[in-house]
Amino acid sequence: MEWVAVNDMLSENITKLNYTLIPPGFRGDVRSVRLMQDSLSKLIDALGEQSATAQGLNKVITTAEKLRNAPTHILYLLKDSKAKGGKGDVIGLLKIGRKHLFLFDEHDKVCEVEPLCVLDFFVLRDRQRHGYGKVLFDHMLQDMEMAAHELAIDGPSPKMEQFLHKNYGIERLLRQNNNFAVAPQFFAGAAEINSKSGRSTPAVTPALGRFAAPKPPSAIATVIHGGGSYYDHETRNGYSRCRAMNSH
Repeated sequence: MEWVAVNDMLSENITKLNYTLIPPGFRGDVRSVRLMQDSLSKLIDALGEQSATAQGLNKVITTAEKLRNAPTHILYLLKDSKAKGGKGDVIGLLKIGRKHLFLFDEHDKVCEVEPLCVLDFFVLRDRQRHGYGKVLFDHMLQDMEMAAHELAIDGPSPKMEQFLHKNYGIERLLRQNNNFAVAPQFFAGAAEINSKSGRSTPAVTPALGRFAAPKPPSAIATVIHGGGSYYDHETRNGYSRCRAMNSH
């Protein structure tokens, strides 16, 4: 079977992919594009399986097929261009996408938001603790013009919590019943998060039924609150509104 070398598929150290599975700058005829996509798909599938195993998940989060079927998702791939005798190898992945979520703050007020979510994040086991994860994560934050505390994390592992604490000062996460988690500082910028997502409707949601269920306790005991803005919570006619207010 023919196989396209990583360096021939991915020209940059970090490549941003969407549902087309065509790396920026790749050129070729129909046959070469299909061969490249087949090779890239196998690399993504293998890395996705390793990510699921490392996180103890019972299903694989990242596959080429899932990316093809999710037009709004983005996959960043990190490569080592010197690996495999100069042919290159993919050593990490980071998948993101926006989700429509109902999230509870520390006062059990629910906010309806569409944040950018970290859906999968993994660096090969033998490449961990060398700074590759931070390089990949920083690249995504810069590319998306986001701060780490503006993100929602899907099912964060203890290693992910440690990573956010060490590199971005996020000392604990507020875990939600929907399996996502956010930093306490997240709610101070929820209106801006909705603006970045293109959401123009007010963040007004029922504070009843399943949305009124208590959120699970956090795994980390200490919290540091971010500054710059705060949230004023209003409850009217059975609805909870998260309204951004500028601090003075």
